[in-house]
Amino acid sequence: MAVTNPFPHIRLKMIRDASKKKRKDNFPRKKSPQTSANLKNRRHHAKTLETSVNRVNQDWQANIEDRKANGYPDLPEAISLFLKVDPKSTLVESLRSFGIEIVGELEEGYIIGASADFTLSDLAAKIKKFAQTGQNNVAELWEIINGNSWRIEHILSPTLAAQWPRIRDDDQFVLEAGIACIGMDELPQHPEKRRKNYPDEERYQQAVKRWHEKRDAIYEKWDELAYERYQLLVKLVANYNGEILSAMIEGTLDSASQLPDSFTCKLRLNGKGLRDFALNYPYLFDLAEAEEVEVDIDGSVHLTRNNSSSEELIIKSPYREWPRVCVIDSGIQERHSLLQNAINSTESYSWIDSPTDVADYVAQGGHGTCVAGAVLYPRDIPQKGTYQLPFWIQNARVLDKDNRMPEELFPPSLLPVIVDRFHTQFSHTKIFNHSINSTVPSRKVHMSAWAAAIDKLSWENDIVFIVSAGNLPKTGNSASPGIREKIAGGDNYPEYLYQPWARIANPAQSLQAITVGSIAIESLKGPISSLAEQENPSSFSRTGLGIWNSIKPELVEYGGDFATDNAKIPLLTVVPEITPELVRSTIHGGARTGRDKVGTSFAAPKVAHVVAAVQEILPHEPALLYRALVIQSARWPQWTSFIPDKLNVLRSIGYGFPDQERATSNSPHRITLITSGEVNIRAGQVHIYEVTIPQALRRPGDAYTILMEVTLSYKAEPRRTRRTKNRYLSTWLEWQSSKLNEPSDVFMRRMIELAESDGTESEDTNSGASDSGTVQWMIRERSDWGEVKGVNRNNSTVQKDWVQIKSHDFADTFSLAVIGHAGWHKDGEATVPYSLVVSFEAINQDIEIYSEIAVANEVEVESEQEVRIDLP
Repeated sequence: MAVTNPFPHIRLKMIRDASKKKRKDNFPRKKSPQTSANLKNRRHHAKTLETSVNRVNQDWQANIEDRKANGYPDLPEAISLFLKVDPKSTLVESLRSFGIEIVGELEEGYIIGASADFTLSDLAAKIKKFAQTGQNNVAELWEIINGNSWRIEHILSPTLAAQWPRIRDDDQFVLEAGIACIGMDELPQHPEKRRKNYPDEERYQQAVKRWHEKRDAIYEKWDELAYERYQLLVKLVANYNGEILSAMIEGTLDSASQLPDSFTCKLRLNGKGLRDFALNYPYLFDLAEAEEVEVDIDGSVHLTRNNSSSEELIIKSPYREWPRVCVIDSGIQERHSLLQNAINSTESYSWIDSPTDVADYVAQGGHGTCVAGAVLYPRDIPQKGTYQLPFWIQNARVLDKDNRMPEELFPPSLLPVIVDRFHTQFSHTKIFNHSINSTVPSRKVHMSAWAAAIDKLSWENDIVFIVSAGNLPKTGNSASPGIREKIAGGDNYPEYLYQPWARIANPAQSLQAITVGSIAIESLKGPISSLAEQENPSSFSRTGLGIWNSIKPELVEYGGDFATDNAKIPLLTVVPEITPELVRSTIHGGARTGRDKVGTSFAAPKVAHVVAAVQEILPHEPALLYRALVIQSARWPQWTSFIPDKLNVLRSIGYGFPDQERATSNSPHRITLITSGEVNIRAGQVHIYEVTIPQALRRPGDAYTILMEVTLSYKAEPRRTRRTKNRYLSTWLEWQSSKLNEPSDVFMRRMIELAESDGTESEDTNSGASDSGTVQWMIRERSDWGEVKGVNRNNSTVQKDWVQIKSHDFADTFSLAVIGHAGWHKDGEATVPYSLVVSFEAINQDIEIYSEIAVANEVEVESEQEVRIDLP
């Protein structure tokens, strides 16, 4: 059914595109105390480093001789290094000049490096020059650590590190290994940085052409190096009777599992080979046991409903052009009466058994079937009347009948194939629901290959992934406790949600995906009661923060809760009163709907429903805008206003519960302004946006409470060997707002200065914490500024913030800036896309602002949108 939307989103206008000026040399970065001390004591520091270099070289020579004598397989001919550098310096980007390839960047300045120069002559020469009052950046190289025991702590996953002393030669492991492959070649600086040095445009364009040729040649060398290192890995694994499980395509390394600086392999290896690989392979930066995916939580009790009404339920198919949501899961019962009209079976595909075997064989009602149903029926499932299916569902089966992924399937390689099929080849699907998680908390050192693959696919394509946060196990044991054991040990709900064991599960830490946690539908009191109150975080829902203190999960939806008998060692059950109604597979019998499952798996597709609703009204806009609008629509429930520790609120429910109406439309009391199309920005650029605030909102005698919300959504190219968001991403962005009475030209100059500081100003100074007129946003751009302490919005690629302001405090205009900062990319022309959304709402509905703001910003309110709403 199509209706007219009288309150569509309107265009946010950019008023200025500015670039930063060259950083002034008379404002050098402040040196760390240890770096300053090294500069004052050159000879002592040089001597210490020389001793370490000699020791590293001697140990390597001894290891090579021992390997030959004992018949160990060949390794890449390179010395492995473990360095500590000044964390605030830029030395990490200059290590190639020391003859050192960066294998992995860790926290607190630790670097895993490798050198094909067996004598470490370049490094030794730099140290010698430093001792003679030259080469000052050697002072930023604080330490060279000897031995190889550091590899166990810094390369192995916590699980493997804990098992290390007990690993036997014949133990068998299925592993995921990250191998660095960027080598010693670095992209040269783009000519744009030296544009004024060229006498004319023709000379400049010739330089740009040469730069592109050099860049392409380096890209080819990186590919060749990746393949060479892969072949050496194959030989090593074969020597220990192991095998590579990740795919090879036409004799070349599967690009699906590659990132610009690394590749990841899934392999089987015995304990003896594991020890050799972990301790001696110089280009290894990450080694973990292959993760198992979780099985969602079924209950022993369920309420089912069959369509027993005398009135027939009529289900209408979606229109051909309506959005598609790809469900990557255990398959779907495609002939299910509630689903079949939304599925085009010719598009379905299975990576389990036969490509055409796409059914959901998971017992007790299936899994993918339930997820697909939650996309189409996010609330109650109708029993009679007419229901218009809102979207199409696509079926990508990757889990078997036990709800597990076979070990020969590797998500970093599998997901690109799925995206290629459903986004590139067929119907240009933009929305992918991925309700699959590891059974353990995500690691916090390097982005996992699984999550990085999602980030890379989001960078390369106009798509958005919606992923579940993961579920805490209901029961466990003393070594691996579940919720029952935690409560029995005195860690009650919700306190246990904020412990490390409850951290979001892989791949929920993906910076580009929308990660969804679960909240309780209802509260249950009595001898059998719910653990969570209504709209509080579900007792099983994993929490953030995410990697590098990013805000994860971003959203929550109704995924149900556990009931408890309140015993000291509680019995946890699933009961219908607090469980979502889901479509059930009837392949193994049973009713077509039921209330017998809880989990974040079923919260995620409800968010996918809202994302698809946004796509329907804005089909030609980028997926980045869909993500921004859905997160912009989210609000915290009422109970959060009584919680003093707002960080735990953010960790458990993110930005809150999304609202489809706010995401897709407005009201007389609310207006949303958006960027349209793909807006691109370079590092060093500043985009200034301005919203005119009408006089009717600014009258001195009035004091309307205006809720202002801003969301920035962007994407950038990932690099997995890097630790910290600024180095993981090719370019990173932030947004800033003007002060309440700040002229736009003053604001613009201030933003250009911030761009000149490369984003370090907000972390290194107290400027702006509480200056007169500073907007007191909830989160802020520094972790100790906002009401939510311990996190800042800049650590995420979707950055939302909100504030309540009295209407008479606004000036005649309000400005926003989007600022680009350099990540790892050296291409001066490289851009990243973003979408920006800002909303104003009279929260007491005591003044109508939509038309006022629309007219003040020269928007034709009469140009209404046609949108479809779901029939009841």
